[in-house]
Formats: sequence, structure tokens, C-alpha cells
Amino acid sequence: MKSFFLLYRPVFEIVCRILGNGWRVNLLDDCQYRIKLTSPRFKNYSVHIRMDKGRLAIIGSVDSRNWRSPCHTCTVSPQRNPVEIAADIEKKILINALQDVETSREYEKKLQKEREERQILKGMLSQLVKLENWHGTLTGFKAVNGLNGHVTERGDGYEVLIRGLDIDQLVKLSGLIKQL
Repeated sequence: MKSFFLLYRPVFEIVCRILGNGWRVNLLDDCQYRIKLTSPRFKNYSVHIRMDKGRLAIIGSVDSRNWRSPCHTCTVSPQRNPVEIAADIEKKILINALQDVETSREYEKKLQKEREERQILKGMLSQLVKLENWHGTLTGFKAVNGLNGHVTERGDGYEVLIRGLDIDQLVKLSGLIKQL
């Protein structure tokens, strides 16, 4: 018996031609139980088709590790012709695809900017103290005077924990904090 992929690939190649915009059956997707459609115009967006309870389940979403994309879904009868399937995909799945792709791209840019800012901050701190990995924080640190601790990012700024302060250092630090 032919796999789902081999059985429905010809149908969805026709659907892709009807959809236009460079849609293709993704041959790199190594699953015999589904078909994956991709297009260069819809970067990181894919449409997956599989059989579910005797109907073709069609799901479209942005493929992103960082942004949770809304999934647009519909089901169609396997007996429908490619023109009708393509119309349903366009009307029910791809209607918000370009907006979802743009939202994902903006979110990725924001994350990249935050990563770069974090690296700049760590670079500045590394000029003053030795940085160390500290689980769940921006960074750990160790100063030449024996003080150590960690810096944690918070929604409203940064939190610093310093260990090893003697009384004089604590008073000096308090005076410095008062002047900030």
C-alpha cells in the first residue's frame, strides 16, 4: 500500500501550482504520513496536510522556535478536487499568513536586539570583573578583591547579589548606591 505522501503528492503538486507564489511540496520533509508545503514568499511558513478521521487535516503556521504562531486549520474531504482544496487553503489557511510571517520577523528582530544588548553589557562588565556562568542569571562575577555574586535581569531593571562584603565595603557600597 502506498504511503500518504506518495498517494497525495500529485494532488498537492497541482494545488501548489494553483496557489502560485512559489508554493511547492517540500521534498526534504522526511515523513510518509504528511505533506509539507512551503513557499519562498512566505518565509518560515508551512502548511501541513495529513489524514485525520478520513479527512485531510490542513494546518498552516509559522515555523519558529521563539514565537508561538497561531495555527490556522481546516479539514477537507479527500475526494475534493485540487481547485477546491487550493481555494480552501487560500481562504482558511493563508488569509493571515503574510501578517503572521511579518509578526514573527519583528519578534525575531526584537530578540536579536536584546541578545546584542546583553552581549554589550557583558562586554562592559568583563572589563571590570571576571565573568562566570551562573545558572538562571545574566552572569556571575568574581572581583580581584574576593567579592563575587551574580546579576539577574528583571522586568524593571537588574538585580545584583554581592557576596563577601565586610562592614567597610558595605558602607562604601551603600554610599555609592545613594549617589546613583
